[in-house]
Amino acid sequence: MSATTSRTRPQSRSGSAPGSRPGARPRPRRPPEPVRLIGPGRNALEGAAAVLCAVAAMTVVSAGALGLLHAGSVGSLWSLTATVTAMAVGGSVTGGSSTSGGAGATGGLDSLLGGTGGGLGPSLSATADGVPLTVTLVGAVALWIAFSRRLRRANRVRFTAGELAVRAAGAGAAAFVLFLILAGLAHGSAVLPESTTSRLAGVGGNANSTGLGSFLGGGGMSARPVLTYRVNAMSAGFGAVLWVAVALGVGFLISRRARLPLGGTLDGLRSGWGRSLSAIVRTGLVCAAVPLVCLVFVGAAVGGRVGTAAGAALLLVPNALAVFGTLGVGASWTAAMHPVRHESSSPLASLLGGLGGADAGQRPDRVEHLRSWSVGGLPLWLALLVITGLVLLGCAWRAARATKAAHRKPLHDYRGPLAQHLGMAERFGVLTAVVLGAAVWAAGLSGRFGISLFGSEMGGTHAEFQCGVLWPVVFGLLLGSLTGLGGSLLCAELQRRGR
Repeated sequence: MSATTSRTRPQSRSGSAPGSRPGARPRPRRPPEPVRLIGPGRNALEGAAAVLCAVAAMTVVSAGALGLLHAGSVGSLWSLTATVTAMAVGGSVTGGSSTSGGAGATGGLDSLLGGTGGGLGPSLSATADGVPLTVTLVGAVALWIAFSRRLRRANRVRFTAGELAVRAAGAGAAAFVLFLILAGLAHGSAVLPESTTSRLAGVGGNANSTGLGSFLGGGGMSARPVLTYRVNAMSAGFGAVLWVAVALGVGFLISRRARLPLGGTLDGLRSGWGRSLSAIVRTGLVCAAVPLVCLVFVGAAVGGRVGTAAGAALLLVPNALAVFGTLGVGASWTAAMHPVRHESSSPLASLLGGLGGADAGQRPDRVEHLRSWSVGGLPLWLALLVITGLVLLGCAWRAARATKAAHRKPLHDYRGPLAQHLGMAERFGVLTAVVLGAAVWAAGLSGRFGISLFGSEMGGTHAEFQCGVLWPVVFGLLLGSLTGLGGSLLCAELQRRGR
């Protein structure tokens, strides 16, 4: 069991406070605060309580976004809220259903198989992988605020490294258990819109042809399919532990008010790298929060389609910011739709292909590169590069102001007149590359939607919105180094003029 003690102001030999005038009346000494004992059990419980606060904040944001999207019309709002919250830490969603059955099932394969198909009728399958970064970031901020509440009392409380480890372990264990429970609650049924049904009717040909949709029968595919979804519990649980580790690690590095017993090497890491990381992270949060608040306020006030757009923005504004912020540093974002092709050796697939015409199952891939848009191209890339460079230059200037000269030494043996500026450029470049690479990795989306007959997949679509991480990391390292050097030189010049 460890004790937390108060910090009292040192007294001079004469009994007066240091810095007081000679002959002045000495101030009465404050009685020291009583020693408060914080055991490992209480530390672990406080870490778990911080995770509980973060999950509550994430749930509120998810519910608000789904409410603006009118998600209650397609399924249970509570189950969908739990699903979106679990996806925010990396939980993957899978689903499936039977499209047969319904009031109008009167023909096609559904009638042939006796209404329900005996388990052999047409069925849908779907998977979705994506991270709504707004929910993730709100939870991370709430987690750190609740976790570091006692740590910010620097004049009264000082924690040991063991106490911090216990608090972090309690937070990680609570996150694992809570998100396992949340994943267990994140299951239900969603009624797909009629537009999805009409597209399914055209799988293997167009909707008006005698293809797969016609063979399935008007009744089997005209009824709105009900998709049963669930969240992979293990992916949500281990993703939650990783989320807690990243949130607390970044919080430890960028915190300014919390007293942390990290030790000599870790304190130097925090002093040399923490200010640069703090400038980048805080600027990114502000850039995401300002348009997000404006869009949500306008959408909630206006309603209708504007409210629906605001609900989507409430989930995906940081994703969009990551996309457009990395386009200027070489990120090749690609939106692609790949039709799922059946096996040509399947007799049933050949039969359905013959019914659907020559184009059944042979639809081409559709790929769109954001950099090749007709409205963009080179001008769009240059504009985004300039904006990203100016934002990073401001971050570098802010980091240079906050970093002491002793912590700006270069990572190599050079000690010339530009040593401090080069050290700043090296650290800022590395952190920029890491942040941009993490943003690209987290902002991607992918999904798969297919239809199966007799246990064989006959068609469907695989959609993805992805980008490779290599080029953003390389160009981010280069641009971050240049802006880090420029920000350090700008800070030195402004300080010289100020003196």
